[in-house]
Amino acid sequence: MQLRTIQIARLSVGLTVSVAVAYGSAWMLSFLTPIFTFLFLAMPRWVGARMAFQLLFRLAYSLLIGIIIAEFFLQYPLLCIPLYALIFFVIYYNDTQTAPPMSTLFMTLAVTMIPIMSFSGAAVSHTIALYLLVNMFGGLLFAWVFHLFLPDSLAKSLPEQKSVTPPAQATPPDAQERVRLALTSTIVALTAIIIFFSLNLAQYALAMIYICFMAGTPNTNASVVVMKANATATCIGGVAVIIAYNLLVAVPTYPFLIILTLLFCLFFSSKIFAGSKNSAAFSSGLTTFLVLLGSSTGVDQSASANFYLRIAQVLFAGIFTLGALIIVEHISRPRKSIIRWLYRKLFKIDTVSSDTK
Repeated sequence: MQLRTIQIARLSVGLTVSVAVAYGSAWMLSFLTPIFTFLFLAMPRWVGARMAFQLLFRLAYSLLIGIIIAEFFLQYPLLCIPLYALIFFVIYYNDTQTAPPMSTLFMTLAVTMIPIMSFSGAAVSHTIALYLLVNMFGGLLFAWVFHLFLPDSLAKSLPEQKSVTPPAQATPPDAQERVRLALTSTIVALTAIIIFFSLNLAQYALAMIYICFMAGTPNTNASVVVMKANATATCIGGVAVIIAYNLLVAVPTYPFLIILTLLFCLFFSSKIFAGSKNSAAFSSGLTTFLVLLGSSTGVDQSASANFYLRIAQVLFAGIFTLGALIIVEHISRPRKSIIRWLYRKLFKIDTVSSDTK
């Protein structure tokens, strides 16, 4: 059995089983369990028990920070805005280098989702925080089980697999460039927070969360390239979920949902593990597919309108983030002296000699 076959089977079957259990049980925010499952099954190997507990711990204390913001700072904008700026900068700067994989995504989700959900009541935000932790635990559990029963070690060592060379890793930016990138991400995410919180747009929180996710991935070469990839992924996931949704409207049964999920997971998995330049786009597209499908099932008769509204939110988030990153990059890059000054203040390093060279 080839390695790619095992990876496709593990991701497809694992995701389908997690959808069957989560959607069938229908606990609160159950659609998040398959999303977390996918994030960990898409990794080449199981993260390990220690890393899993670290991720749960980081999500837990980020949820606590979100609750503290909702309880004590949300009604004081002059305190809340600088606090968010500090939190975003710490997440985007430190956690991109030293944190476990995807912890930046989980921490951003926690500190943004909990406060905006508190507009519906403190009890609602507390419940959401609890079930976010529960669903992440469920995702880790499913990923561990399927990495255990379908490990890569089952694959035979084939000559064509040995000849494949992995792509060269990009050189990580230095500390000064990381400051600039973190500031760029912070400004874009903070702008979204100010707009959505001040206008009380809790019903459009998905767009705000996507903006904060996308803002955390500026590129040292060109943010437009990254955002084009995100737009492509959104279109792929959007088209797939439109097809799946309309099929489910025609045959609204639980067994058909499971069969449909398996077929789409097989399609996406084959593209993700194809090793082509579009693999990353299909990976992000599957995330979009799971988010939109899960948040649109089991709702009332206005599901169709809500469904297309969610697609519009994701597309708006991409356009907003693209425009904001272009503007901030244009402003920040010519003014290197400002970045150097901030870098010296933050790290107490004398860069005068290097500036004069």
